[in-house]
Amino acid sequence: MSSEELAALAASLAIAIAKDKSTDEIDLIAVLLAQIGTTLGTISLQRKRLNPNKDSATSPNIPPVIL
Repeated sequence: MSSEELAALAASLAIAIAKDKSTDEIDLIAVLLAQIGTTLGTISLQRKRLNPNKDSATSPNIPPVIL
């Protein structure tokens, strides 16, 4: 999947999730997803730190989202 396709997928998912939700619900979902992303980033970085010789070519290095 190209970077453009990935961006379009992310935008489409956000639009689909936000449909028929209140602003408060969207805020809560956004914060929850940001926390999930940050936690996944922390886990990934810690794994790399503990296993520096392990090949990470299949895992893109995506920084966590900070709101």
